[in-house]
Amino acid sequence: MARPLTIEDFGQDNRKNDSDERRWVTLATARAFAAAMSVLAIATFVVNRSATALTVDGAVNAAEVASGTIELTDDDNGRSLFDLADMVPGRASSQCITIRYDGSIVPVELALQAEVKGDLGPYLDVQVEQGTAGGFEDCDRFRSEKVVYNGTLARMAARDRIDLERILNQGEARVYRFRFTLQDTNEALGRAATVGFVWEVKPA
Repeated sequence: MARPLTIEDFGQDNRKNDSDERRWVTLATARAFAAAMSVLAIATFVVNRSATALTVDGAVNAAEVASGTIELTDDDNGRSLFDLADMVPGRASSQCITIRYDGSIVPVELALQAEVKGDLGPYLDVQVEQGTAGGFEDCDRFRSEKVVYNGTLARMAARDRIDLERILNQGEARVYRFRFTLQDTNEALGRAATVGFVWEVKPA
């Protein structure tokens, strides 16, 4: 069985390259132990139904009123958006998802929140893009139109919400690509996180 590399393996005579060799060993060790990393992200939904249940006071001649509906769905069929183990620094993992709005209330504002448990958040970079084509487990056809978030998972969770886009019509859909990249640092070793992505719509 191969033993872990140490500085002694590089010899004692070449002192001038000592700092470079130590840095190389540190980076190699970080990558070798990246199997200790894991992150699980689950797509969930929150629907804001507080908007305008219409009521009428006093006499009304042949009037009928009803509250509108807000309906938000995705194409993951109840599966986790991500279930990642053995992450390697610098090797991005991507997944796409389609969000569809079928409520009768328009326009509405679509937003995203991240709820995180665990200590990996500061060392995990997240990029969220909005685009067209593709869908769950189908990022090959995805075409990016804009980046809606780029930063660490911890910063994402600290934000109250990320406003995405105004939906103007019933039946509109949006495709998003999530990209996770583990930072190449020893501080990321042995950490894990569980993430819930919460989608929300509210009347504009």
